[in-house]
Amino acid sequence: MKKSEKLSHRAQLVSIVTISMIAIVIIVGAALKKRPKLVVVEATADQIIPADTIPEAIPEVEEVLPQIEKVFHDSGRLEILSGEKLYTITKDSSGWTEPLASEFGAFASQMDCMVYEEEQVVIGGEKLIISGYDYLELYDEYDLGQPVNVVLDFGEGYLVGANDGLHYFDADRKDTLLKQDILVTSLTEDAAGLWVGTFGDGLWKYDGEKWQRRYLTRDTSIFDFVNTLEYNYPHVWVGTPSGIFKFNGGSWNQLFVSDSSEVYEVNCFLPRVLNTYVGTNQGLFVYANDSLQAVPDFQDTRIVGLFKDGKDILVATRESGIFTLKGKEEILRPEQLPTSQPVWADAE
Repeated sequence: MKKSEKLSHRAQLVSIVTISMIAIVIIVGAALKKRPKLVVVEATADQIIPADTIPEAIPEVEEVLPQIEKVFHDSGRLEILSGEKLYTITKDSSGWTEPLASEFGAFASQMDCMVYEEEQVVIGGEKLIISGYDYLELYDEYDLGQPVNVVLDFGEGYLVGANDGLHYFDADRKDTLLKQDILVTSLTEDAAGLWVGTFGDGLWKYDGEKWQRRYLTRDTSIFDFVNTLEYNYPHVWVGTPSGIFKFNGGSWNQLFVSDSSEVYEVNCFLPRVLNTYVGTNQGLFVYANDSLQAVPDFQDTRIVGLFKDGKDILVATRESGIFTLKGKEEILRPEQLPTSQPVWADAE
């Protein structure tokens, strides 16, 4: 090959390499122009970050309203047990008053029952206490060694149902244990004798001479647990966790709404001449003309007390307050009682 031809080929190779290098430079330069700029900001530990740049998660506060646990009634007066505190409301010419701390509040944490008499009040709880009616004057105090659940004015003294059995306190306050080893929850008296309801120990009848346990042939355990008893001629009313029962002296009937087989956990009765009201955990019911019906204003409401006060029937509920039956006029709202500590909802 001639020298001139070799030089020509070398020149062509150099040109190709040069052009390739220029193309690479152009591509890289274009790519660098498209890259975002990085900005470095220096900060020291003692700098304050503006508050509006920090997202805040503020927990919601759920207000927990007080619940009514028990209500004790005397004409024109209600004692309301809530959160181990006792409050009194009374009725005057303008209606029912605001709740005030009760004069019997010292016994609130241990109170299960209250019986009003003309000059004194009998309180059952951790002990049996007999106190003055309008002022806190302690007359007598008895420690049975067991909690007192129910008291019934009986003869010259009191029948006292406790965790260890049924006691009788006579006029001289002498204690006689009438029946032991039963946990008494409720008492009532009819023309033929005494009825005693228990927690787990059955339903008992005492005719003055002997004790007889009462049950249904179809289910001998149906009265093992009795919440409440009431008598209004000619029926004895028995409320249990599994239904409403009435006894007419010869036969038993369990009550249902229409053709339903739903049972209700009974807390209280208010027997009257023409009808009987039944307070349950599922609402208020009325029995009249051989039929049990729900009271619409109090459906799905837990009823803890029913009382006749003058011309009014009072309905005490667990969560909603206390009302008159007619017109559902409000007597007490839960907000009127001191509230519990707030519950903090979980922040999302």
